[in-house]
Amino acid sequence: MQVLTFNFFLLSITGVWKPRQWGGIRAIFYYIYQAFVVIINLNFLLSNIMDLKLENVNLEAFADNLSLIFALSITQKKINCVIENRNSIMHIIDLLHRRPFKLRDHQEELIFSQFDKFARSVFTRYVLAHTGFLSIYSLGRMTLMDPPHTLPYNGWFPYNYTRTTKTYWATAVFQFYAVFSLGVIDLLLDLLLPCLMCYMCGHIHILRYRFQVMIEKLLIMSENNESYGKIVSAERKLMAEWVKYHIDIINLVKFTNEIFEGVIFVQYTVISLLLCTIAYFLSHTKSGTMMSFAGSFAFLAGMVIQILLPCFFADQLTVEFLDISTGIYNTKWYNLSNNIRRSVVIILRKSYQPVTITSIFFIILSLESFMKVIILFISFLIFITNNYYLK
Repeated sequence: MQVLTFNFFLLSITGVWKPRQWGGIRAIFYYIYQAFVVIINLNFLLSNIMDLKLENVNLEAFADNLSLIFALSITQKKINCVIENRNSIMHIIDLLHRRPFKLRDHQEELIFSQFDKFARSVFTRYVLAHTGFLSIYSLGRMTLMDPPHTLPYNGWFPYNYTRTTKTYWATAVFQFYAVFSLGVIDLLLDLLLPCLMCYMCGHIHILRYRFQVMIEKLLIMSENNESYGKIVSAERKLMAEWVKYHIDIINLVKFTNEIFEGVIFVQYTVISLLLCTIAYFLSHTKSGTMMSFAGSFAFLAGMVIQILLPCFFADQLTVEFLDISTGIYNTKWYNLSNNIRRSVVIILRKSYQPVTITSIFFIILSLESFMKVIILFISFLIFITNNYYLK
């Protein structure tokens, strides 16, 4: 859980997540800071929207501006989701520290530490990759600057920023700050749902381990010729605890899905459109603008890994649930009483029902869904490239 703790700490710095222990005057000042961050980001988004020209359209500039608007819209949706569902997210974190999710022994701690280590590895690598892409993208935009006429990013402002050099540079700094802050917030929010799914995968492994421990305990009681009443009582208690743990994990996944389903829908659909606009921009990039091309390509790579991350962990979560039956088959459950065997058959039937992360029953996050987005991007890129060079 160290990754989530550090993630929330960084989100607190960026103005998205108020520390839980802050109250009174500190909470008031933090909400003011949060409002400032949201207003700055909304102003940057609105300036890009207002700059869209529907007459005498330059398609390259239009595609460039539209791609940035799409990316900003996704980030703003994530910010709204976390702020609006703050109490629900805290409830999830609290559940992971209470029974039946609370770790019982050293072996469970070892199992969970493996997933915590994997989450830390993903966190570190994603931060490095995202920061690198953001830096290259920003450098690419800097090459487009032409003081005091051309800003690094498209945007409409209610004043003439070309009047003085100070006004121009103040506007440019505002744009770079907005992009940097949104990029950092987007980076941290990108990791929130995947880390939660990673920890849920760890609890599914622990669920399989607890089933094995339960079967071993009952077999030992049977080998020691314990009384029938005592064995039946132990079976009911242990099986009830295991089934409750299983149901609680499924309910936790569903509850998490309900919180983030709006973000999933917006992110998946908008990134699909975003990749198409970037494909158009890349295919029409003029020769001699290598840094601009590199910046656009870094923007593309950032969007690809942004949709890959939740798809990968959602796919792993589905696979882990399906593997529960494998963990059960690897035990000697068939040597126990008829009551246990009947219960295991019901559990096996339940485990064959896939548990997925969805959005409005329309989008199912998986590696297959990710490949559909990539195929759409490649097909569109080939189509517009062929049309461009055939002219």
